[in-house]
Amino acid sequence: MSNAYNTVVPFNRLRRSEENVRRTGRASAQYKAGIKKLAASILSTHKQTGQGLLQNLVVHVNGENFDVAAGGRRYDAVSLLIEEGEFQADYPTACLVIGADAVTAASLTENVSREAMHPADELDAFKALTEQGWTIDSIADSFGVTALVVERRLKVRAAAPALIEEYRLGALTTDQLIALCATDDHERQLEVWNRLREQHWNNDPAALRRAVIKTEVESSDKRVAFIGGVEVYEAAGGEVRRDLFAVDGQGAFLSDSALIDVLVETKLQEVGEQVRAEGWGWIEVWQQFDHTQFDRLGRAPKKLHELSAEAAAQLEALEKELESLQATMESLSDQDSEQSKALDIREGELEDEISKIQKSREGYALEVMPHAGAVISYYYGDLRIDRGMVRTADRESVNAVLGEGERLAGGRETESAGRKSNTISDALRRSLLGHRNLAAQFVTAANPKAAKMLIVCKWISDTRSNWSATPTDLSIGNGYGARTGCPITDEAGRVREEEFVALGELLIEGLPTEYGDLWDVLAALSEAEIDKLLAFAVARSVSLAVEDNVLSKKYVQALGLKMEDHFVPTVGNYLGRVSKELIIEALKEAGKIQSDEDQVTLLAMKKGALAAEAETRLMGTGWVPAEIATKPEELAQEKNSKKKKNNSKPATSKA
Repeated sequence: MSNAYNTVVPFNRLRRSEENVRRTGRASAQYKAGIKKLAASILSTHKQTGQGLLQNLVVHVNGENFDVAAGGRRYDAVSLLIEEGEFQADYPTACLVIGADAVTAASLTENVSREAMHPADELDAFKALTEQGWTIDSIADSFGVTALVVERRLKVRAAAPALIEEYRLGALTTDQLIALCATDDHERQLEVWNRLREQHWNNDPAALRRAVIKTEVESSDKRVAFIGGVEVYEAAGGEVRRDLFAVDGQGAFLSDSALIDVLVETKLQEVGEQVRAEGWGWIEVWQQFDHTQFDRLGRAPKKLHELSAEAAAQLEALEKELESLQATMESLSDQDSEQSKALDIREGELEDEISKIQKSREGYALEVMPHAGAVISYYYGDLRIDRGMVRTADRESVNAVLGEGERLAGGRETESAGRKSNTISDALRRSLLGHRNLAAQFVTAANPKAAKMLIVCKWISDTRSNWSATPTDLSIGNGYGARTGCPITDEAGRVREEEFVALGELLIEGLPTEYGDLWDVLAALSEAEIDKLLAFAVARSVSLAVEDNVLSKKYVQALGLKMEDHFVPTVGNYLGRVSKELIIEALKEAGKIQSDEDQVTLLAMKKGALAAEAETRLMGTGWVPAEIATKPEELAQEKNSKKKKNNSKPATSKA
């Protein structure tokens, strides 16, 4: 605000700015009571000193008037005093005049540092500032909040506008709104919220997130069109349920939403490889556009390149034709409506062609591209490509090659404490967790003691109403595992699931179907035989917590679960679904890159060839993705348990 200046403005030339970020709660009784109290304070000061406002209103010029960007509560208080006849309509008001480009920042500073704003108002303001090129850090530093607060506010931009309005009214919390944003389908968000809003026992953030992630998808879902239609889904092995009574072919339901996720991701990866060939330093593929991650990336400035002689000549010809056509349109009379209509159509075509050529001039400096990258994402039903994105770690390198007057816009200046920028998709993450859960089920089925301990631990935790401490969200019912939100999406993993189901069927194959006879047969079984059945009964419902807690960690230790015994990385279950950078990282961790030259050769491979090569090299190494790998402390616990057991054995005497 270097060009700001102080002045005195008649109050009747002031008005509340549309840029003022505080819009929520001004009609509430609490707000009005505060304004009345503030008005009394201003009047008292005026009577004592002759000056009512001790702090300037912050305004910007709007024609002959001044819009109040900051100081809205003081503005409302003076308005009240004028209504009550205490002040004249032209009450001289001290103001600080600022430029229009600083309005949002000034309003936000005023409101954040004084009476707390509603988070929805902060969302609008933070969003406006990011669009003006502010970084996450500069917003946080300027307004006295943490970068996490800024990110959490911006995260809910994916919410339906109607939900944002309900959020303003306090109908749902920030965490509930973020949970509903697990899908970018606004209709789905509203359907779930309207159905569960009154179910206070069933609308916590976790429940809302589960509800918006559907397991069955209608054929009208935008993702189906994005992958190429129902036929592409069926060709990939997906099952379709059709409503025979539906008309116009609208009654198709795709039963495998996880497969749709895989097909969406595959298409995005293919586009990603094409964009990588342009010369970018990195490529990220997002199955669902992530506002938080996107806001952490800076944006490199575009550069205008020279047109080729052919394109320049074409542009000149189009502009001349457009100029001539517009002159003709101006000379036409009202009777020439048919000709006018035809010229209107041609005018639109010419403008589109000119715009396309001019847009082709936009690009990025060749020096910038190796330090920047592109994000390929699925965004509200369409493919979205964002080029020229800059990670926090690369900001310095990019700034070093930018020309005079050029600068990065937006992003994070400091590394986030959260996940790495180069991450796996949510669909793959959930599939990996499904693999881990299935491994725990197999091991539980062979470990009756652990199964019994789990049942008892579950009972004690539930009795104390401390469900969050339970090792797994166990439910001994008719489903195979409660981790339904983490479906395994690769073919080999599904075959393994079928093997687990078959194991249970084999155990009960020879048992009677009549309950009376069944009880008698079970009563005659040995304790070991009952234990075997009990262990599987518990195992089929085991659902390891996604986020480790103390008891779930203890349960994994008790099982002695080693994921390398149950998961081998392949093209289908991991390597074909992550970036080339993550494949290289896996090979490095497994010690399977022989030299710098070897790494360069691997990076030069096409994605499919690299994934296949990595599958071969990783075979037998025991490497497992970090998301599901057995942690060192769990292995240490297992070793200690074996050591104690060995030490407890009686010593044998020498002859």
